[in-house]
Amino acid sequence: GGQVGEGQGGGGGSPRFVPTAAWLAAVKNELPLATLLRLVQHLVPQIDELVRRGGGQVDDSSIIKFLVNTTMVGLLPVPHPIVIRKYTPNRYTGLWFSAFLWGVVFLNNQSMPLFDGTTIKLFTVTVAPPSS
Repeated sequence: GGQVGEGQGGGGGSPRFVPTAAWLAAVKNELPLATLLRLVQHLVPQIDELVRRGGGQVDDSSIIKFLVNTTMVGLLPVPHPIVIRKYTPNRYTGLWFSAFLWGVVFLNNQSMPLFDGTTIKLFTVTVAPPSS
């Protein structure tokens, strides 16, 4: 990994991280750069051609205009479809929802003396004896 070296500058002398070539290679392998690299490989030749046609004198606004008018359809990967799942109720989600809802009601009514906070129990803990 990276190395920890002495801090530069003012007091404290706290250790400072210094990246190494091996650390950088490991981090680069973990980054999801495939889509960006594909995009850059596609756009660089087109921008080079734009610069060549402009005689080497192209300003930022013309490059941005070119990028705005360039389509990436078919170049970039298709996003995953959105999966819609229906809620199927069960005892545990019903218990959770009920406890959550009563908790919200209780907390939203703290300014009025609607509830006595010392007598409300949102849940109980039952300790069962070990089975033999």
